Amino acid sequence: MIRKKRRTASISGRRHEWINHPGCKCRRTTGEVQRRCVLSKRRRLSSDLELGAGDGPWWSSVADGWSLFKAFCDNTALHGLRYITAEGMPIVHRLMWVATCFAGLLGAGWLIWSIWLRYATSPTVTMVQDTSYPLYHIPFPAVTVCSVNKVLRSEAVKFVEEYTGKNGSSEEAARYLAVVGALGLMSYPTYHRPFQFFQYNMSGRPLLSDVNVTELMLRVMPSCTDIFVACFWKGMEIDCCERFLVQRTEEGFCYSFNSRTAETRWNESLLRNNAAGATTGLEVFFKGQAGQAIDGLDILRGINVHIHHPDSYPDVAKGLFVPEAPSHVMMAQVSPSQTVSTEEVRAIDLSMRRCYFPGEGHIYGLPVDTYQQDSCFMACRMHFLAKACNCTPYFFPRTIGMRECAAVDLECLSMNNAATRSNKPPNGTPGFHPEESALDCECMPPCTATQYSVESNYIQTGNLESKRGKGYVDVFFKQMGGVRYRNDVMFGWMDLLVSFGGIAGLFLGFSLLSGAELLYWIFAGVAVCVKLKRERRKGVRALLMPRCSWLFNMTKRRSLARSPQPPQKRSSSTSTRDDFIAINSGEQNSYF
Repeated sequence: MIRKKRRTASISGRRHEWINHPGCKCRRTTGEVQRRCVLSKRRRLSSDLELGAGDGPWWSSVADGWSLFKAFCDNTALHGLRYITAEGMPIVHRLMWVATCFAGLLGAGWLIWSIWLRYATSPTVTMVQDTSYPLYHIPFPAVTVCSVNKVLRSEAVKFVEEYTGKNGSSEEAARYLAVVGALGLMSYPTYHRPFQFFQYNMSGRPLLSDVNVTELMLRVMPSCTDIFVACFWKGMEIDCCERFLVQRTEEGFCYSFNSRTAETRWNESLLRNNAAGATTGLEVFFKGQAGQAIDGLDILRGINVHIHHPDSYPDVAKGLFVPEAPSHVMMAQVSPSQTVSTEEVRAIDLSMRRCYFPGEGHIYGLPVDTYQQDSCFMACRMHFLAKACNCTPYFFPRTIGMRECAAVDLECLSMNNAATRSNKPPNGTPGFHPEESALDCECMPPCTATQYSVESNYIQTGNLESKRGKGYVDVFFKQMGGVRYRNDVMFGWMDLLVSFGGIAGLFLGFSLLSGAELLYWIFAGVAVCVKLKRERRKGVRALLMPRCSWLFNMTKRRSLARSPQPPQKRSSSTSTRDDFIAINSGEQNSYF
């Protein structure tokens, strides 16, 4: 029951009627109604909006959240949401639009997720840029020649005679010759062969333990004049011993043409060729090796030829064998290709692009200036043998502080021979067993690289006795142009943004402005809800209204502040009970 006290007073000749109310005092004059409410300084309420639930139960916050959601749906540009909260919409229609919007959201999410997986699993794509890339832009490959016989008998006999002081034909000298021959068999991927040779003479294993194996093998290896008869470059004869330099390989000491990894660095720029076909590249005539091997090792005579990148050590497991046969020639047709990667690929994480840009890949243990995958695998095998046998074969550089493997270490090399032939795949790869012994090398290819694909034909031809050769190899470009590939990103950030935006726009009518609008409503609504709840707890609600009126006005008919029903048009004779605002609490301090 509201207590009222009426009194009349005459002010300036006009009659006024006062209405007293706790927290409010209104004055009614003749012909007009003026409502003036006095609240405390901390509490001021708008005349046209009234707070709803106040400090009511928990569902008041739920009602505020629904009001905010409804206000967003009524004002957003996203398709279909306005029909869900529209006034007077039948429930069946609401459910239909809810299902439609939910289906559109699922469809857009599924397509966006599938595109993201493609971007995450295969971020780059390699495409053919040029099928006739000029040959003069591509260096001619390095050609490494290795004699199957690594120990020249005459030189080995001289060394044994100097070392033992006995005649080379004696029985004791024969034991030392067997050890030298076994060291000459030390090579990848057949480390088991010298140990098999030693099984016939195990007493020789402790011999030569104090000998520098590198110096020994350099001394007894066939010289340049023992291997080459004549060499031709682009049809012109060249000095073989001047162009072929000593090269370390996992097969032993060899001779390499146009290589930057040789023991004596080639100071000139790499050689190039701009012609294709037989006899347009490098031609090499080889001497015979009859009678130059140690007894028991003269099983196979010939030359191994390795064609590789000039900045890389050769992979001796991929060589071509040229037997001693004057009536047969080896034709090695080289098809070059070059892969270049764009700078956009560099921005992708290394684990995703799976290749090294210049300055990223490092090879520890080999004196190389440029990263190459074959050199990386060679260094990996070197470190594996150093850990397994506490030594490295003589043909590896002495850069990691490890001693050279002698004859006594051949058994360890033989036992670890199988592990050096393969590399471990990722865990769980089908077809591989976890207990298999293999290398664990992180040797990714370079992002920009030149590859040489070799096709060999061993054909019969005329007699080569005019060049006094027992073997012949012709290395040349197969075609007048190479293939140039371009490695680029499959989806850049711009492509990814366009794809996502197109899918979201197709299914939901979503755009960047819609996203900004959604974030705006979320943060603004949450801030208002938190502030409103805080003000309600403090009992200070009126001060919030002016600051939040923009949000209340946007909701129009229903919002966080639930406006009362608009007052009916009243006549001048309306009762004075409708002329004041009822306020639940508050104290009267001053007039407007």
